[in-house]
Amino acid sequence: MTNNALLFCGDDEGSLLAFEPQRKSHRKRLEAAYIEFIRSLIGIPDYSFTLTLKPVAGSRRMSTKSEDAEQAMDWFLHVLNTKCFGHGYRRKNLELGMFATLEGLGIGQQPHWHGAFCLPKEFSQDKFLLAYEYAKCRTKRFGLQGHLEPYYEGTWIQYTTKTGVNSIYPQFLRRGTP
Repeated sequence: MTNNALLFCGDDEGSLLAFEPQRKSHRKRLEAAYIEFIRSLIGIPDYSFTLTLKPVAGSRRMSTKSEDAEQAMDWFLHVLNTKCFGHGYRRKNLELGMFATLEGLGIGQQPHWHGAFCLPKEFSQDKFLLAYEYAKCRTKRFGLQGHLEPYYEGTWIQYTTKTGVNSIYPQFLRRGTP
């Protein structure tokens, strides 16, 4: 069989589904390129995080979950950068380097963010940790589940992008202050 051959599989209703084996390798290359882009943009992160949103009763559409999660992360980053750099952080063009991906938008799943932060050189880690906890407490949509830990060069960036490039939100990919 050649690389361009189609493979056929039967689904539950007996019909045949066709897919190209090459598409998987294209997706893997795209993910690898995106991971390399993240590394080149923010450098080696200092901390990795997971932040889970509070559960919401009733059924919700995926778009509503996504919008809610985006607003929560946007507010969280505003409070975090304000606590780290002061109220003029935007005017002074100061912010933490970071990236974030969102998972858990399906039915019965809990939305949660994965990502990493890169601190500016000579920035106090104690100050960051206090600001992180403060921002997390001030973001009402974040629940108690979540963690922050020192980043280790391993497979964290690959893990955060495991659901594909659709989980990546470009507005939460920031170079930060060197």
